[in-house]
Amino acid sequence: MSIEPWDPEALPVVSDAALQDRGDLISSTELTDLDPLITDTQASAFRVVYQSTSGIDGLPVQVSGSVFRPAGPAPEGGWNIVSFGHAPAGLSAECGPSLYPNLLGFASAIASLMKLGMVAVMTDYQGLGISDRPHAYLEPNTAGFNVIDAVRAAKAVVPETTSKWAAYGVAQGGQAAWSAAELADSYGTGLDFVGSVALAPTVDLVQMAELSTTNWLTRDQQVIMPFLIAGLQSAYPEAKETDYLHGSLATNHAMWLACSGALADQRAKSNDKINPADTAPSTPEAAEIFKTWLTDVSLPKREASAPLLVINGGQDAVVRPMWVQHAVDVGCELGDTIQHIVRPEQTHYNLDAGGETALWLIQRFAGEPAPNDC
Repeated sequence: MSIEPWDPEALPVVSDAALQDRGDLISSTELTDLDPLITDTQASAFRVVYQSTSGIDGLPVQVSGSVFRPAGPAPEGGWNIVSFGHAPAGLSAECGPSLYPNLLGFASAIASLMKLGMVAVMTDYQGLGISDRPHAYLEPNTAGFNVIDAVRAAKAVVPETTSKWAAYGVAQGGQAAWSAAELADSYGTGLDFVGSVALAPTVDLVQMAELSTTNWLTRDQQVIMPFLIAGLQSAYPEAKETDYLHGSLATNHAMWLACSGALADQRAKSNDKINPADTAPSTPEAAEIFKTWLTDVSLPKREASAPLLVINGGQDAVVRPMWVQHAVDVGCELGDTIQHIVRPEQTHYNLDAGGETALWLIQRFAGEPAPNDC
């Protein structure tokens, strides 16, 4: 695949007020009602609210999340920190994983980090968990800021930590981890960033604009269209949902963005009712706005501050393998160090992080040279 010359984007503008307060801990409450996967590790857990920054306007915003401390005394020098970015379960305000005992399905990922002896912090992202500002789905600067500031909050809750940290995310969280890698040197000053793991990252969906106009989206891609249009509207408030979502997708807006309860169950049963034309933009103008937004939120945007591990499935019907490969190729052109693993038979929803992920994190914290497929 040939790569067009790439001009790195300027860093996002951040207000002085946001810079001054980034990562400040606003509140911390111990979590006791948690999934057995976590309680069996005897980890301590806290729900936190902390200060972060909107990537849209650079202004301060309050964000919630959860912090997990491994059992037992800290190792000599302190625990290293992993900031985990979750995949989207829903986009309504109550869809912050910190509000649920099973962390909306990510308890096993946190438990694995506890077994590795790392402090873990999982941001809910702006607008999920608390509604200080609306959620900006796939807006990469916001997500990157949220992931970085979660590390500062974690250090306030668990003082026995080092300044070393890594990002680790899945799908939307994979994009957030990649974005954090690009912002760590500028926005993440005072911390020692060692690298990002991005699993099935939603880093480059630009081709979905053309596929939607020709009714060639996969069913898995159509199912996430309500999320994408919600993200589009956060950047383009004038965009009309009815220009993009039709048929069953145009009804019961709350159901399509829900993450739990009866509405989420109803959504799962409604997926088969989606028709190919239900996600076609109504006008060429609407299609162009959609393409512009998808381009705006795509990554990479600039050189990463530390190595990346990118893993995706060869049968991914949401983020097609060639889209991830294009993002990796662009990152390589920018000068990134990237190890890229494709699991040929796996999909977006059954991707196995594998033992390579744990080993990669351990090696980055140890300061060993990173594998590079560029």
